[in-house]
Amino acid sequence: MFFTRRITYSLKQIGENIVTIPKLQTKFNLRILHKGNLAVNSVRHHSTEQPEWDLNYEEIANGDEELVHKLKIIALETEVMRQDGKLVPDNSYLKPKHWRELLTKSSRSARQKYLTYLFKLEKKDENRQAKSEEKRKMYEEYLAKKEEEKATKPEMSLEEFASSYSLQHNNIFLRFYDTTINHMYNNRLIKAIQFGQKLVVDLGYHGDMTKRENTNCAKQLMLLFADNRLSDDPFDLHFCNADKDSDLYKELIKFIPIAEEPWFPLNIHECSYLDVFPKEQLVYLTPHVREEVKEFDHDTVYIVGGIVDKVNQEPLSLAKAKREGLKMAKLPLDSHLLWGAGSGKSLTINQVGAILMDQKVSGNWEYSLRHVPRRKLFSEENTLKAIDRAYSRKSVTERIRKPFYGKVNFDKLNYNNMSKPIRNQKQDEQKRVDIKNLFNE
Repeated sequence: MFFTRRITYSLKQIGENIVTIPKLQTKFNLRILHKGNLAVNSVRHHSTEQPEWDLNYEEIANGDEELVHKLKIIALETEVMRQDGKLVPDNSYLKPKHWRELLTKSSRSARQKYLTYLFKLEKKDENRQAKSEEKRKMYEEYLAKKEEEKATKPEMSLEEFASSYSLQHNNIFLRFYDTTINHMYNNRLIKAIQFGQKLVVDLGYHGDMTKRENTNCAKQLMLLFADNRLSDDPFDLHFCNADKDSDLYKELIKFIPIAEEPWFPLNIHECSYLDVFPKEQLVYLTPHVREEVKEFDHDTVYIVGGIVDKVNQEPLSLAKAKREGLKMAKLPLDSHLLWGAGSGKSLTINQVGAILMDQKVSGNWEYSLRHVPRRKLFSEENTLKAIDRAYSRKSVTERIRKPFYGKVNFDKLNYNNMSKPIRNQKQDEQKRVDIKNLFNE
């Protein structure tokens, strides 16, 4: 639902010709759009500087007039949040993709959470740049010191150079460059493509995930590939049902830019795994079945669902495996692990891959399941933490719901005594006796 209300500032209306954010004057009643309704805040002091914006509204909104109008309001709302002290990134950090993501948020709180997330990313980038700049300066100082020592130190003869044993002089060890190590790891994957066991990751769930979940899923796929490279006996990875127009695939290419190169040791298929492998060899790993993987089969092609289900927790992998008539199984988590109270049993894609890698080599489930996070398992420390969290939530709820009336005796309230007799019979008789005595006197 698009915004239909207007934000009133020092200007009368938001016209179509507005391309910059108006000045926020000092000491005025700040009006912000809060969940579709106008809410008046207290008087605040704001900067009178004109914020710099370089937004192409038409390009971001693809020419949609309603989206352009909504984008202008969101831009105003973002500046108001910044002036109000909220965690909002700098204007130069916000790219068109960020504005498009803000357009998809239906509430102000969701937009504020997303802006807070971008603010933290911005600060991480700034810290990273500051550290790299500090390292660069230290390296320049080191080189200058070396040059100074070289200028003051007399030149070494050939005999002295041969007799001096150090990394930069005579040494029996060869230097291993990063490219050499990368070639070694890639060579392992090439051998796995020729002779290794296959492992399939189903990328066909991109439509069932939000943009944030697609990004997290792509990161988990990158970690899975990295862990597989480091394994002594890696899998031959196959990413099937890949849609090159999906957010998941685009994010994956951002994490692994050379994944599409023909020489790169990663198999990405736009077709289904049914078109690549025999159906009788496929086993879909899903947590929604009862049958467990008792023993690891080296001839089986296991399928892992490439999905992050933080929002939609429906058994999508179970439904897909049933629809395609595939064999299904789950990891023996309940048989070998004691789960803690209130902990979910969901694992990330790279954690499932690491478990399968260790099980392939060792054949010991107790050893392979070490990749399950310890916080999810039962222990005295985790149990005490869970009790503390539950107690803290309960105490907060009790404080919120604490009656304001304190120690009030409800039995003495008038509306509780309406059904009781107003007068006591003995008291009425005593009053009558007193009146008779008064007349007799």
